[in-house]
Amino acid sequence: MTRTPIRYLTIGAGCAVLNNAILIGADFSGLHYTAATALTFVTTVPLAYAAHALWTFNARLSWRGLARFVAGSLSSLMAAGLTIAALCGGLALPMVLAAPLATAVMVLYNFFMARWAVTPTRCPEG
Repeated sequence: MTRTPIRYLTIGAGCAVLNNAILIGADFSGLHYTAATALTFVTTVPLAYAAHALWTFNARLSWRGLARFVAGSLSSLMAAGLTIAALCGGLALPMVLAAPLATAVMVLYNFFMARWAVTPTRCPEG
């Protein structure tokens, strides 16, 4: 179980690099940032799901797991926006502090979301 967070962070870092490469490449090619964000989502999320299922959590791939992962990833986008809004707007923190705090919160949120999405639920025995 101690390897799981390390594996999660490894996959997460790889996805972050891929995400940034797509965003930067799309920007250089003139693609609008909303379209670039959609492109990163449809590219990175399925790859992240497969990597987390197979390597991080040692689970089988399934359409249900992918659907849960996509839903969790969409909720993560909303949670990140709300976190930044709360830190910047509500607490009036400068972005230089809010962004790292939001990132730390989102790493934890995304870890538990990914584990929920990828790990099959089991009925209790008894």
